[in-house]
Amino acid sequence: MRMEAEKMRKGRLFNIQRFSVHDGPGIRTTLFFKGCNLRCRWCHNPESYLPEPQIQYFAEKCVGCGECMAVCGQGIRIENGSRVGTERCILCRSCEDACMSGALKFAGEEYTAGELVEVALRDRDYYASSGGGVTASGGEPLLQYHFVRELFAALKEAGISTALDTAGNVEPGRFREVLPFTDLVLLDLKIMDEELHKKYTGVSNRRILENARMLMELGQRMQIRVPVIAGVNDTMENARALRNFIGDYGCVEEVRFLPYHDMGLTKADSVNVKMERFAPPSQERLEKIRELFADRNRKVK
Repeated sequence: MRMEAEKMRKGRLFNIQRFSVHDGPGIRTTLFFKGCNLRCRWCHNPESYLPEPQIQYFAEKCVGCGECMAVCGQGIRIENGSRVGTERCILCRSCEDACMSGALKFAGEEYTAGELVEVALRDRDYYASSGGGVTASGGEPLLQYHFVRELFAALKEAGISTALDTAGNVEPGRFREVLPFTDLVLLDLKIMDEELHKKYTGVSNRRILENARMLMELGQRMQIRVPVIAGVNDTMENARALRNFIGDYGCVEEVRFLPYHDMGLTKADSVNVKMERFAPPSQERLEKIRELFADRNRKVK
């Protein structure tokens, strides 16, 4: 019975992005998992926050035709650019089907590992020619670690490379379950100071750094990714702390500094999440930060 249950296990995603070139080496299929245990104030995927499915409403796409209200059996209405009465939503998706402008989108599809392997196999030739593969991202994919383990095992059996894009705020045992089937870890290290990390992400970075140290000591092939936000973590102090933390670990192949962008603001509105607008760092500051890492035998971007 247990084996049958595991075969039917499903993962919940809010997006599948084929031909991705920003989530690991080569051309990739990126699977965005629903659910996150951080609340970064600059998040670009706020529809990932909740593990449950949701209907997103993009007011800027709405043409006011009223078709969604006509088919909704729960009396949910669009008023002044907002959906009113969403607490009654039963996720029947009738409104999404009726919406011709794309203003309503369901976030939280469920897939078996086999279904996702089938999606990945469509682009197998592109992976082979570019050194790509499949990346589990989010949200936080390790909140669904049993499924990720099953999926990665199936992908490896199919000859497809795997990458895990994680914020690292999970029990170490979850990493140990998934690592045997993981070729590359993309680890976010957002802010090195614990109090600032709490202020801007809602959680301590203690467990994240402990997991990062564990991965480096295991020799796990890794890339470190840092979203850089002006006035938050674009300081040389933060960069030096990160440089000292990584040290000479050769398994850290690349450190990538990603300037802030505001593409998450519209998506935040679509799920009624209040998100702040920040600013990207200056190009001069970004280059100074990158220069700190230039003497190491690894890529810096």
